[in-house]
Amino acid sequence: MKKYVLLLIIGLISANLSAQKFKYGYINADKILQSMPEITAANKELETYIKPINDYINQKNEEYLKKLKEFNASKEQMSDFLKKEKENELTKMQVDLKQFQLDAQKEISQKKKILYQKAIDKLRTAINQVAQENGYRFIIDNSKGVLLYFEEQDNVENLVRKKLGI
Repeated sequence: MKKYVLLLIIGLISANLSAQKFKYGYINADKILQSMPEITAANKELETYIKPINDYINQKNEEYLKKLKEFNASKEQMSDFLKKEKENELTKMQVDLKQFQLDAQKEISQKKKILYQKAIDKLRTAINQVAQENGYRFIIDNSKGVLLYFEEQDNVENLVRKKLGI
């Protein structure tokens, strides 16, 4: 008898859960972010930040190429000892430049993350508000092309844009 009561309870719960209609929505978060004024301002600030770094890289690259050209032009007259020393110097310059470029990429990526964070937080807040105000259980970001099927009426992008004032 207990088994039948338990099965009846499980059946009622299952029927109740399947009767509930979950409301899903989707947005293209990247598209929204790129239209936000905060991102436009962050991009301008990032460009200003990157320019001197790129200028420095270009300057160091020009120095390296100049020394390489000078070396190639005069290496036939050099002793083996001096030639080896100049080759080591050029190799060190090249390694240092590559390391600086890697470090610069990390630094720029970190700066971008910091500059974008305010806009990302603002977008996340707007998405949460839209979901709560409109009864959505899930809102999916399809900006990475992961969403395989959707119906246009589930697109909540305009509601999020309205919440952001864009």
